[in-house]
Amino acid sequence: MRLSRWAALAAAPAVLMTSLHAAPPAQAGKTYPNPTCLDTTVPLYSPAMWTTAQGTKPEANTGIANWGSNTQNSGAGGPGRSRNSADAAMINKARADGTRILGYIATNYGTGDLGYTVHDIEIQMTDWHSWYGVTTFFLDETPTATSFESYYATLKSWAAAHIGASAKEWLNMGAYPAASSWMSDASVIMDWENASKPATPPSWVKNYRPGRFAMIMNAVSSGGIAAAVSAIEGAHAQNGFVTSDASYQTLPTWAYWTMFANGAAGAGCS
Repeated sequence: MRLSRWAALAAAPAVLMTSLHAAPPAQAGKTYPNPTCLDTTVPLYSPAMWTTAQGTKPEANTGIANWGSNTQNSGAGGPGRSRNSADAAMINKARADGTRILGYIATNYGTGDLGYTVHDIEIQMTDWHSWYGVTTFFLDETPTATSFESYYATLKSWAAAHIGASAKEWLNMGAYPAASSWMSDASVIMDWENASKPATPPSWVKNYRPGRFAMIMNAVSSGGIAAAVSAIEGAHAQNGFVTSDASYQTLPTWAYWTMFANGAAGAGCS
């Protein structure tokens, strides 16, 4: 999901400031698996996408914040180079409206290259936390091979020790992990990010509750929304997003978003 910084801070709408560490309301009453309840998980990579997390209902359940640049990786995405009050305001407003915020960090597939060492990622976790109160981190560009597990296990342990017990990691592989051992390295794994519907999951996936998995389908026409939601749920994922724009820079239309969000929630869901 790597993208460059969206250049529209000056045009961002004014938002109401709330406590930086305000937590989103608990989502009670859900049971898992539940084929009528899909938590909407939206890449918040542009002002257009932030409208799904603020103000007019329906708001996203979870949003992945990404300012698109930081000191460590020269623009691959992350918390930025310094705290920005407008960014903080958007996060606060989204939280006040019930959206849980994840902090985006690119990991370059665990290679440990310049800008992507374990220490570099730890710095970005610290920045997300100290500047914006974020404790859940969306680690993009995670490989599926088990040979890279130690890199992400180290990050998880570090976050627990330095951020605290509330620290969590989402790993975006965009495909199914090579083995179930990956589940010990993350609270949620995004195991599908593709234009097509998900392939059949490995059999071990169903040993875990659907809330441990997330999926995105990113080339879906408005006529295909219901089928896409059904496909994500059918692949044992309980967090998801459906869009027609694979760049995550534009919201197809508000009607499209509303159709997806309301259809994902279903009757009796929040």
